[in-house]
Formats: sequence, C-alpha cells, structure tokens
Amino acid sequence: MPEHLSFILRTLRDPGPPVEIRCSCDDFWSVAQQHAMLQLYARIVQHQPGRIDLSRHCPRVIPPDPLPDPSWPEPCARDFNRDIFPLEPHIRADYVQRVVRYASRALRIAGAYARVFLEDFEHGDASKLGRFYWAGLAAFASKQVAFTMQQDLVRTFAPFVLNALGRGNLWLYNDALPWHYAWALCPESVRLCAARRHAPDLHPIVLANLRKQEWSDTALANIPWNFEDKTGKLGAPIGQLRWAPLMGKAIEAWRALDAETQLDRKNDLAMQHLWAMARHEQGEVLQGFIYEDMPLRVALYTMRTLERHLALSERYLSFKIQLSFSAKGYVEDPAWRSDAPPGIRVENYKERMQWIRKTANKYHHLMNGECCPRLLAELRVLADHDD
Repeated sequence: MPEHLSFILRTLRDPGPPVEIRCSCDDFWSVAQQHAMLQLYARIVQHQPGRIDLSRHCPRVIPPDPLPDPSWPEPCARDFNRDIFPLEPHIRADYVQRVVRYASRALRIAGAYARVFLEDFEHGDASKLGRFYWAGLAAFASKQVAFTMQQDLVRTFAPFVLNALGRGNLWLYNDALPWHYAWALCPESVRLCAARRHAPDLHPIVLANLRKQEWSDTALANIPWNFEDKTGKLGAPIGQLRWAPLMGKAIEAWRALDAETQLDRKNDLAMQHLWAMARHEQGEVLQGFIYEDMPLRVALYTMRTLERHLALSERYLSFKIQLSFSAKGYVEDPAWRSDAPPGIRVENYKERMQWIRKTANKYHHLMNGECCPRLLAELRVLADHDD
C-alpha cells in the first residue's frame, strides 16, 4: 500500500472538509490508466491552480468515430501511368473509417506525449523538464505515424501496414504513458507498485473503458512480452500491461536521473532512460504485437520489392520512412529529420534499433544545442493539438 501518498481531493458538488484517502496499488494504476485514456479525446483546457480538471467536451470515454478531415486528399488509387481512378465504395468506406480514425488518434497521442515531456499536465513539474526524455521523441514518432498512414502506398496497397500502425501506436501508448504519469504522481509509489500493475485489477470502470479500446483482447493478453534484447529473440507473452525487465531498466534510469544534480551527467542519464524505454517499446511491446505478424511481414517485403524493382518512390507513390523533428509531416532540411536506411527491414529488431539509435542521437543533439528552443516550440505545437 503506498500509504505515503498525500492528496487532498474535493468533490465539486459538496466540497465539505478535506478527506484523507489512502489508495491501493490498484487504485494508483487505475488513476494512471484512466488519465492516459482521457488524453485520447477532446479536452476543455481550464487552468485552475491547485485543482485537477479532467473535463472533456464529451463525457463518454469512447466517442463516435471522427468525421473525415476535409483537408485530406480524396481517397483514390493511381495506376502505373499515374491515371487516377476512384476506389470502390466499400474500399473507400473502409479507408474513411480506419485512416481518419487511426491518424486522428495518433496526433492526439503525439500531443499527450508532448505534454508529458513539457511537464504540461496534471502533476507535471516544470522545474524537472527533461526527465521524460523518451516522451519527446515519442511525440514526434506518433505524429509521424499519423502522416505515414496518409501516404499513397500505405493507403492504397498496404492494409496490413495500416492496421499494424494503428494498433501498435495505440497499445504502446496504453502501456507507456501510465508509467510516465505514475512517476510524476509519486516515484516512491512506482517503486512499491511497479510489480502490481495488472490490468484485470484496475477499477471496474477503468477496466471497462480499457477493454473498449480497439484490439484490447489481443493486446491485454500479450503486452508486454518476454524479450531478449541482445539476441532479439522473442519469448512468451507476459500480458496485462505488467512490469517487464526493460521497463525496469527505464525506471532505474528515472531514479538515477532524479537524484543527479550535475547537468552533463543528467543529460547522459536522460539518454540512458530514453534508450531503455526505446528497447522496452520496440522489444517488449511492438516486436511481438505487430512485427511478428506474418501478413505484415509479407506486406513490408512486397513494398520493399516494389520500391526496389519498379522505382515507385520516384515514379509513383513516394513511400517515405522518415522521422522529422517537426510538427509537420515531412521536412526537407536533413538536420531536422532522420531517414531510414534504404531497404531497411523494419520488422527486424536489430535493423530497426540501429536506425532508432541514430534518430535518438540526432534528437539528443538538437535538444542540447542552439536548436533546443525550436525543438521545444515544435513539441508545443503538438501538445496544443486538439480537434
């Protein structure tokens, strides 16, 4: 029991005298999980010092599917002569239902990660800016997912890639953001309760909300996984959003980061934390959940083959695997983007992590130089996104 937690909560209907509440580990994780889910939907931003405000435009946790964004291109297909032809009605309907929903959600997830990095959330602490180092990079990555979904090659020929991007992005978020919120809420409670995070033990309403998320049955049964980072070998699933060894490394790095006072050393520890989180997300969450999926592997192989033999990137679809350190989809300036190596097999953990390491190093360089103000401004744009 994390009995050291000290919160004074007042009800809005009947303020009355303050009441002391001691929460269990299950309550602690329920608060963190519900906070994460609430970020996925429209918010009313109200700044009232000393008050937790979780108001939303719509009280339902699962709203209706968002309407298509009129600024997005009309879903269509092109032949090899670049002639445009309309999609069949049922294909168009499927595109509107999935692409718009997945991309809109990916942008909201990007905003939630950005707010965590910027300490602009309930229990954030501006004096500790930088402790959630991975979240800043994750914000750019989730934004990139949203734009990747809108590429012609993905939209037209890669339904398995689209599906993998949608479910991987959502369930990595459901796993990762509660760890961040919990750490901001009370690091000592994370120490006491890390091994007690277990989805079935969440408050019944929170668990019901979690199970309404897309792909919840598969995700809760399998995330995270036992994973051997050195060999890239996937083991059996752990499941139920429980603690996993690489997440434990990230928590250890957080603890060291909080205790450090020397700036250079804090920067090194921030990168250690980022790398531990990257290994957790890519190995213990995404490798088993999406990258071992055979239809996805076949789709990725097919896309690479088309690119290589038909030069489609120049003639036709221009499929980009890029992460830009910008609120925009893609940028021209090589200093502000990280391009995946040509022919990368992104389903291969080792190859993927080599690119992520280079991307993280570029992010670290931008964050610790004269470009930092611009990088923070880009994160602020993502943080303020709310449609």
